[in-house]
Amino acid sequence: MPENKVFMDTNIFTDIVNDIKYSTGECILDETPLDSVKVWQYMDVGLKMEKILKKVYKSSKEYRKEASESLPRAFLTLRDSMIRVDDVASKSIKVDMKK
Repeated sequence: MPENKVFMDTNIFTDIVNDIKYSTGECILDETPLDSVKVWQYMDVGLKMEKILKKVYKSSKEYRKEASESLPRAFLTLRDSMIRVDDVASKSIKVDMKK
């Protein structure tokens, strides 16, 4: 029968979350290709490519923001909640030493 247990080394967990935060914060997509699109501005494909590239760069910025700010904050909140639950649960255990 499976048990619903979680075992977590909070220091390692925190290190992993911080690695996610810092590495995704550094994932910046170079926007130089947007400058090159101007060459295509009089062609239908150029206009479509410019729109597509702008969406890609906007998505990239949003991804970087979510992955480097919101996600780590959520993981650290989860960690803190698990620590708090563990602390409250462990303090509520009564041990009868007489037996």
